[in-house]
Amino acid sequence: MKIKKAIRTLWLAVPAVLWAVSSCNVMDTQPFESYDEATVWGSKATADAFVTGTISDVMYGYVNGNQTTWEERTGNSVHSNGTGGFVRDEMDRYDGSGGFGDFGNIRRCNLIIEKAAEYSGNGLSESESRELVAKGKFLRAALYYRQARTMGRFVWVDRVLSPADTTANGLALPTTKSTTESYTYLIKDLQEAIPDLPETAVSGGLSRDAGNAFLSEIALQGAAYEPDQTKRKEWLHLAVSAVDNIKNSSLASSYGNIFTEQDSYSSELIFCIYRNKANTTTEGIAPMQNVMPNTNNDVLNRSGYGPLFQTNGGQPFIGWLWWAPTQNLIDEYEVIDEATQQGVRWDESTQFRNHVTITQGAPAWATEGEADEVLFHGTVTGDVSVSDLMYKNRDARFQASIVHDDDTWWNEEIRLTVNGNLWRKVNGGLGPHIGLTNYYFRKGVYNVQPRILAGTPSDYHYVVMRYGRALLNKAEAILWLAGMGEGNVADAVAVCNQTRTVHGKLPPSTASTLEDAWKLYQRERRIELVMENDYYWSLLRWGKHGGPANYGAEPGGKIRELTVSPTYIEITNDRKSFYVGEVTHGNARTRAFREERRYLLPIPQGQIERNPNLGPQNPGW
Repeated sequence: MKIKKAIRTLWLAVPAVLWAVSSCNVMDTQPFESYDEATVWGSKATADAFVTGTISDVMYGYVNGNQTTWEERTGNSVHSNGTGGFVRDEMDRYDGSGGFGDFGNIRRCNLIIEKAAEYSGNGLSESESRELVAKGKFLRAALYYRQARTMGRFVWVDRVLSPADTTANGLALPTTKSTTESYTYLIKDLQEAIPDLPETAVSGGLSRDAGNAFLSEIALQGAAYEPDQTKRKEWLHLAVSAVDNIKNSSLASSYGNIFTEQDSYSSELIFCIYRNKANTTTEGIAPMQNVMPNTNNDVLNRSGYGPLFQTNGGQPFIGWLWWAPTQNLIDEYEVIDEATQQGVRWDESTQFRNHVTITQGAPAWATEGEADEVLFHGTVTGDVSVSDLMYKNRDARFQASIVHDDDTWWNEEIRLTVNGNLWRKVNGGLGPHIGLTNYYFRKGVYNVQPRILAGTPSDYHYVVMRYGRALLNKAEAILWLAGMGEGNVADAVAVCNQTRTVHGKLPPSTASTLEDAWKLYQRERRIELVMENDYYWSLLRWGKHGGPANYGAEPGGKIRELTVSPTYIEITNDRKSFYVGEVTHGNARTRAFREERRYLLPIPQGQIERNPNLGPQNPGW
């Protein structure tokens, strides 16, 4: 069983030990004490302190802003100020989005590996030494994976460097020659680490389950970029077996709770980063602060919108919203059809079709400036609300992840119709700190009292890896293998049905063909892992696969999902009519994907110009 206890990272607790090794032997800030090497590595307790700090620094790169920034670069989310040049493919070869470098943390990983081995039998037992070496290798693989999936290649450093390893221009070491070499290093590190990692660990600690979960995803991503079919199959089989080797994790019955304080130590959570309210406030937690709107009763009273808010003096929402979910994402959450009791798309259900007439183009009530954004509109007949028809009986992950019209949030009645209290133009126009789409993210937002406001203390846990994600890695690897004659479609569907039925509370899918299984799987992964820094990287894999994974395109072709316009919904105040339109604010609907270069981002050209060892540049850049 997983031990239900968190490693709470208290930044005041360990820096003396951390700096002792990474900054020679003397610490020049308070407390005025020095720690020699033997003190740090001569006991498991002090060595663990160094490892704990390194875990936080390395793994933090997967979360916080990254959970939302990369989501915005897909069709799942849109920024309230519009999109940047990334989605329009306007970057140049000097762009640093790939995260090149991070040599300080690489050095820390290598220090753990080398010093733990050196002090075996000299303060550390043999088993303690092996465990610390394993943790160092895990962290090195996890750190380099962030660079592998962006740039494909990196400067592989597997030892603590000396001055002889540098030149006047920087490191004398080259970048890896290919994605094959890069992923081979990562897989080797993890395979060597897993046997010596603890079988179980406190939540936030490194365990064999964490090693296997990362191994499954790294092998899966590497296989997508692997040109040799034999090697690709090997890594896909490895992705499957790694998930099968996860022993102490299981799906939680309540999907939404595992992202909040209600089930923050769930057995589903394989690796998280925990923050303690003793030194954490909400403005430092991007997944909460930057998905919360900002408006109040003064605004509502001036405009005549409503209903008025009832809590915190009419100011329950004082967040700093940048990101909101799109209608594109909402379309993926199925609804249970009242006639067949099967999961279907919301606008294909019997209850919807019996009451709504769909017409292409804009309704008469659309404003003149927005009529050209409208894709289609619907009109309701009968005594029924369009919001009920759209939002009731959805996949359970919908309610856990999304705030919609006619919802309750923070004990407030939420109205996202025209002139509603959180309507996209409630503050007088589109723009900062109100969602552009008439939806908000609920997933991962703690019930912080009295409200999410700068300076409010809060615990938080960032979900980096969990069992539901690992299961979907396995399902995808099986589908790849099925297309290569070595996998069973039914096995992949069965894995997808685990998250679909347990988390989504939907009837199991009966998909039987490879094409239908891919559609099921892609929808499942998209909604299961929203806001978990996944969808962009999954789209790259699917584009590399091509065929049923990318709308019939050739492998390595244009990725359709990275070029579609983000969409929003507009509902009349009487909830009898609605339209779906494209988000044009901030040029958000202008999206491009140049397949000849965007499967790998550039190694920053400025780095190559300073140090030719880092070349050649990636294709297309």
